[in-house]
Amino acid sequence: MISNGLARALLVVAGAACIALLPGEATAQQVTPIVNPAGTSVGPDHRLPLRPDSWPWSSIGRVNIAQGRGVHYCTGTLIGPRQVLTAGHCLLDARLSTLVAPQHVHFVAGQSRDGEFHGHSAAVDILTDPDFALAIEGRSQLDLVQPRMMARDWAIITLEDALDLRPIALHVVRHADLPGAPEPGEIARAGYSQDRPFLLSAHRGCSVQTDKPQPGSLLHRCDSMPGDSGSPILLLRDETAGLIGIHTGIMRGAQAGSGPGTGLGVSASAFASAVALAVEKNP
Repeated sequence: MISNGLARALLVVAGAACIALLPGEATAQQVTPIVNPAGTSVGPDHRLPLRPDSWPWSSIGRVNIAQGRGVHYCTGTLIGPRQVLTAGHCLLDARLSTLVAPQHVHFVAGQSRDGEFHGHSAAVDILTDPDFALAIEGRSQLDLVQPRMMARDWAIITLEDALDLRPIALHVVRHADLPGAPEPGEIARAGYSQDRPFLLSAHRGCSVQTDKPQPGSLLHRCDSMPGDSGSPILLLRDETAGLIGIHTGIMRGAQAGSGPGTGLGVSASAFASAVALAVEKNP
């Protein structure tokens, strides 16, 4: 049981799991959780289907994880010839309190509903933040995450085979409200939502705040559903696209200036160094 000193003001619905964000201590801004079983952001659904026939959409795919007799998935992005970025909690085996074995993970890029795709490979390695853990009172739980873990909820998957696709480069933007000067453009979040598991959909024209509510994390106003954990948040400008962060869940409540349905994620600044080393090690 969680101690009474922890406020349960926020509920986060993420990709393969539901995550409750637990403040480290009770505050005066405790609110009743807004429960939305569908998992989408509060308000109209702005997600539109996309055919992943062109870059950058062709480099976004499904991260399929086989566990027991079933398969669950999150969304991932090709960020190097053999590197895929997703959310760390997607790859956690809560029963064993450890990461899933790499051989149980398979990435399919540019998946379409007609069964076509642009590339695929099994995984051979998984790298997460060394201090990443989803545990409350010593027990791993996919539905609970502490605030200090928000910026650590990322994972880099190394694939067995290099994919003949153009990776999406990271674009680190610190302490910024986007889009806006000096980083104009369009913000988009694209993923394989649970209600459209083989159809890429995106919310274009949304917004994001990097390094909020703490350095390395982010808040965004891009619609999402379960299945979208690990999906990229992109800054689109002219013919370029940069990955400024990933989506990991949805806040249910109002705290620290955020409203109901505010998305949570990890800023690129939190994993940029790890990505550079992973690509250098396994080109």
